[in-house]
Amino acid sequence: MNEKERKSFHESKWKKLTRQRWFYPTLYITLVAVVLAGVLVYQFTGTDDVVNDDYSWNVEQNDLIEHQEDAEAAAAAGEEAEAVTADQEDLVLPVLLGDRTEIMTNYYDVDASAEEQEDALIFYNNQYYQSKGVDITSTDGEPFDVIASLSGTVVSVEDDELLGLTVELEHEGNRSTVYASLSEAEVQEGDELSQGDKIGVSGENVYSGADVSKVHFQLHEDGEPVNPGFE
Repeated sequence: MNEKERKSFHESKWKKLTRQRWFYPTLYITLVAVVLAGVLVYQFTGTDDVVNDDYSWNVEQNDLIEHQEDAEAAAAAGEEAEAVTADQEDLVLPVLLGDRTEIMTNYYDVDASAEEQEDALIFYNNQYYQSKGVDITSTDGEPFDVIASLSGTVVSVEDDELLGLTVELEHEGNRSTVYASLSEAEVQEGDELSQGDKIGVSGENVYSGADVSKVHFQLHEDGEPVNPGFE
């Protein structure tokens, strides 16, 4: 077979092959597979690694920055909270009676039980009044020293027609305390007192009889009486 005959034979064989129904679908699928394989190889060996590395770096850096910012904020808040807490005194009873302390009348709390609210009512001149403070006495009814529940400044010493001799102290945080029903006061306006300093001696007022010596105590926040929470 000469060269011309050989060439003619191959062309005839190729034409027969291309006439087969499966030829072009098979050719198309093969080409698609080759292209996809090339794309996958490129992604796994090149660009994808760079993208993943950059992404991982960014995530780690962002997490680190956020962690540092959170830590700094928490530290600042903690320092501020410690400073405030350190300056804020806890309220104490205005007496040093220990186990001999007796609370006669408590603060009238709108959230208290009906029984507790009834015990916090004051009967005077044929009417009931809600107590705005706490009446404290001794178990033997004898006079006792009254002390400052918080450190502060004496802003008034006056004789109230209903509450008797009354001393008021102002404190930090828009708070003030009132000590009423005193028989005598040992402080004067402008005095600076520390927590526990003596203010005066218990006495009486028109709400109670002469046989009971007590102190009527009130805690005010922003000018309004609040429950001091004595048990």
